[in-house]
Amino acid sequence: MADIEELRKELRDLAEKLGRRAGIESRLTSVKAQEKELMDKEYEVKKILQKEQEDVERLEKTSATSIFFAILGQKEKKLDKEQQEAFAAKLKYDTLVGQLEDCKSQKEALILEKQSLASCDNKYRETYEAIQKELRMDPVFAEKLCEAEKQCSEIRNQLREVAEAEAAGKACLGQINSIEKSLGSAEGWGTWDVLGGGLLSDMAKHSHLDEAQDGANRLQTYLGRFRTELADVKINEQMGQVNIDGFLRFADYFFDGLIADWSVLSRIHDSQKSVGKVKSQVTTALQRLDNVKRMYEQRKRELEQQLDAMVRNA
Repeated sequence: MADIEELRKELRDLAEKLGRRAGIESRLTSVKAQEKELMDKEYEVKKILQKEQEDVERLEKTSATSIFFAILGQKEKKLDKEQQEAFAAKLKYDTLVGQLEDCKSQKEALILEKQSLASCDNKYRETYEAIQKELRMDPVFAEKLCEAEKQCSEIRNQLREVAEAEAAGKACLGQINSIEKSLGSAEGWGTWDVLGGGLLSDMAKHSHLDEAQDGANRLQTYLGRFRTELADVKINEQMGQVNIDGFLRFADYFFDGLIADWSVLSRIHDSQKSVGKVKSQVTTALQRLDNVKRMYEQRKRELEQQLDAMVRNA
């Protein structure tokens, strides 16, 4: 039976690779859709930037802090609509460029992995036939054994996909917590500023806003990756409806909230609300993933017990 055990192991490995390849197809579809959305958004944001080319040239290496110093002399005056759009669009544009680069990197890696799994179909069929040949005296058992191994492999593959999605979601939560901390500090200094803190409190407030901006850039990329991980068809079937539509629009809400009028604390509150909203969506998705994982783990135990009993009684 040594040959059979080796063939069984090979069949399991190949079945997992076939499942992985199917997951890659789902991921590629998601990444390509994201890339198209991002390219469309980049085009729209670029049009806004071109309308205010003078402001754009001044802000080639912009950050929340550098924008603050650019308008320091206008603290008591609201930015006009065109300036608001230019400042916010520059921040959004930088984030979009980073997202597009990450999308392209993901797509290239997925295509390479898919190519490495191209021969799995033939190898799986050959191994399946080899097991049937070894057990030609009992073809019914051979068929049941192969089918049980395939089901176990599919479950193990799904557990791996869930683990990868969970890791992506937890990375998002870690970044969200960091942004919330920066915005909380900015809010504290903003309150002090309202009470007459002066230039020092202004500088401290906008230093924390700068940290929040950097964090928002990273978070937008992490959210894109999380959305890709959730693209697996079987995971989505088990999770049910989870609202992740706002993932790609997070930067829009966040930067619009900050830019409109920095001297008003309510604008910081607006960005805090956008962070809280996406945190709720990520948390819900992670809770659903945990339920899916528990279901798969239970199913895996049941299938492995059935398989063991089948082999023992053969």
